[in-house]
Amino acid sequence: MAKAGRKVVLFLDAGAADRGRAAAAEFAAVAGRLGLPWDARVVAVDGTPGVTEADVTTASVLIGCDRGRVDPALAAYPAATVEYWDAAASTGEAVAGLVARLLGGRVVADAPKPVPPPPPKKAHTVRVGRETAGRRGKGVTTVFDLPLTVDQMHELATTLKGKCGTGGTVKDARIEIQGDHRDRIAAVLEEMGYKVKRAGG
Repeated sequence: MAKAGRKVVLFLDAGAADRGRAAAAEFAAVAGRLGLPWDARVVAVDGTPGVTEADVTTASVLIGCDRGRVDPALAAYPAATVEYWDAAASTGEAVAGLVARLLGGRVVADAPKPVPPPPPKKAHTVRVGRETAGRRGKGVTTVFDLPLTVDQMHELATTLKGKCGTGGTVKDARIEIQGDHRDRIAAVLEEMGYKVKRAGG
């Protein structure tokens, strides 16, 4: 049961619920690390008692890990909105995508991925660096000198957080992503048409 003031992501799985259990554990670890007010639960839809009306009505987000067996189990709850995960996708990638959507305020099924702003026609050089000073050893990757509006920077930050599977923010006209993700972020920005220059240590 979720604590007061916290929301629930309910993973619906079948049989032994192995993927659902793994996804719930990984989501709970990431949410705890980022301080998100979300709890994770898993229900084996073909177990006992199976999925109940209380499960469906109290969960803020329903994740289906096995559509072929989850769909029939939810026949009694036609109003339930379920996001189904691709069976071929890794659990880590799926959890990272879910966390990115929650951070962006999107909690509906099949939430569209944020569209990053297009780079300027003339390739602009952006700087990617890393900072640890004053952070108790917990560094952040910084992206700055971006020719974007504040809203566009927030959209780009959401995209980068999803690619890196971690949290971040927009602060003082730059993007900060938790951890050292300079190589990955540089690759993403270059794919988008930016020139990337390393800055700092």
